[in-house]
Formats: sequence, C-alpha cells, structure tokens
Amino acid sequence: MLESTMLFKKVFGCLAGGSIGDNLGRPAEGWHYRDIDEKKGRLEDPWESSDKTKGGDPNFDVGTDDTALTQILCHTYIRKGGPVTVEDYAERWLAEMNPNKFFFCMKNTYELLKKGIPARATGVFNIVTGSGLMAISPAGIYNACDPDRAYTDALDIASMFQRDLDMYIPGVIAAAIAEAFRPGSTVDSILDTAIRVAPDKPIVTFDKRPINNLKETLIKAVEIGGKYKDVFSAREGLYADMLQWEAIDPQEVFALAFGIFKASGGDTKTAIIGGANIGRDADTISSLNGQLCGALNGLDSIPKEWMEGLQKRRGFQDFRETAIKMTELVLKKSGLLKSQSKSLEELASV
Repeated sequence: MLESTMLFKKVFGCLAGGSIGDNLGRPAEGWHYRDIDEKKGRLEDPWESSDKTKGGDPNFDVGTDDTALTQILCHTYIRKGGPVTVEDYAERWLAEMNPNKFFFCMKNTYELLKKGIPARATGVFNIVTGSGLMAISPAGIYNACDPDRAYTDALDIASMFQRDLDMYIPGVIAAAIAEAFRPGSTVDSILDTAIRVAPDKPIVTFDKRPINNLKETLIKAVEIGGKYKDVFSAREGLYADMLQWEAIDPQEVFALAFGIFKASGGDTKTAIIGGANIGRDADTISSLNGQLCGALNGLDSIPKEWMEGLQKRRGFQDFRETAIKMTELVLKKSGLLKSQSKSLEELASV
C-alpha cells in the first residue's frame, strides 16, 4: 500500500512538517527571541493560538501563506503530471490564489500576471523578500534524490517571485530537500549538498552586507549552529552574525533556518520548535525546518499530538490527498527514468 511506503512518509512528512512549523511560528513572526521568552515562554504547541476549544477550531486552515503557496505548487505538478515551468505555476496562481491573503510582494506578482506580464519577468518588479524560498519544497519532492535538478527547477519557478537573491536561495533549499529523500541521507549530507550548490558570486542588492555571497553565508550559519548544544542557545550567535535589514530578508531567513537545522541535529520536533522560537520570520524558519526534517525523517518523526491537531484543520483531507498524488507523481517519474536509462543503455551497447 502506497501510504505505508517510506516514500509517502517522506513526502507527507515534508508537507506536514512545513505546515506545522508554519502554525507554530505564526504568533512570533517579527518578534525578537528575547521578547518570545519574556512574553510567551517557549512556543511548543502549534495549535495553541488557533484552538478555541480543546478539540480545535475547524475554521483555521492547515497553515498560513507558506502552506497555501506550497499547495499551489504541488497542484501545479499534479495537474501537469510531470516537470513544470514557471508559466505552469503562473497559470495555477491565477486559478487558485486569493491575493488578499498574501503579503504585498505576492499580491504584486498576482496583479502583474493578470495584466499579462510574462511570468519570467514579474520577479524583476518586486522588492527582495523571502516569498520565493518559503514554498519551494515541491520542487525538492518532485526531484527527490536529484539535488542538482531540484536546484535548477527551483530557480526557474522562483523567478516569478523575485530576482537574484530569492531565486538562488529557493534553489539551494529545493536541493537540500531532494537530498533529504535519498536513503542514507544525514544532516551533514544535506548541509554539504546545500553548500555545494549555493552560488559563491557576490550578492548585488541595495545595501552592503558583511557576508556578500550565499555559499559563505551558509557555511557561517552552519558553523554557528554547530557550536551550540541546543537550538535556544544558538539564537544569540545567529542573531549576532546573520541578521539583515529586515526579518523578511531572504539571506537572513536562509541563514537562520539552516543554522537552527544544524543546531537541532536534525531532530524534527527540536528543529520545528527552534525555528519558531528564534523569532524574526519565525513561521517560515520553523516551516523550513519542518520541511527538511520531515523529508529526512519521515512522517513518523512528527509528534502524534501535532499531527492530531493538523488533522482537525480545515482542508486537511485535500492536504493529505495532495501528498498521495505527489508520491504517485514521484513514482511515475521513477518509471520514466528507468525507461530512459534502458533506452540509453541499448543505444550505448555494441
């Protein structure tokens, strides 16, 4: 049965971990981690802010804009039945997206698409935010075990959101998720993959940055995360060296997410909690850690009570069905690759 396979558990774990992290970090978005400690203690219950009763409030969706955009990209892959282009993604945006629920940079992309601006050009007209990186996991899922293809596909998809900085970062994240699917993958192999594909060219943006390329940014973030025994202690070091002009800056989100991932040792619960309690763009940082750890460790690594809460959210059945269909799509791709490999072997035979 498909749902008992490790592939499905990794696909669903990636999507569910992302949604749960999205919800856990929501109350702390934009906060300093010291304010979280002082006013909220430790954020550990993803459903505390949305539950009106012990049974949960069914009027809350499975996640915020991070999760909603992830679902739209999944739907793009599923409807296409194979590899997607940024034009395919734009078509799904116009069909499914409610712009009133999204940050203004995404509203801007939506309006530009409606006016007929090509999807490969809309990102040029946006400010630099983390909108491209937060929902790119389906590119990693579809290209499971193929980080290099995940990287290039993600660059194409993310061009609709942003230019340069938040095109390359989604590529690195998609590559990391694709590596997390590989049997035998580890925290270190995921981080090594991310560092390998991260570009080392200078960052060109509106401000001067102490670390001006993404490869060095990632190396530094991992170095900081590795110095600490727990995710809470790592926050001070990451704040000292990794903060940028604003919490939505993609270089900052990228660094804090991977720094927490390293400090967590890849433990799913720890990484999601660490991402939420670091503050700044907390929902996205926690969601990214849920995506990475869910893909690495599978669905069973997510605490039972967290999954029970997710199951009570509005739209959960569609959310779960999307995971099933994405798993089927990955298996379909695997069959096509086997056929291609057989044909190439035949051509290469003497």
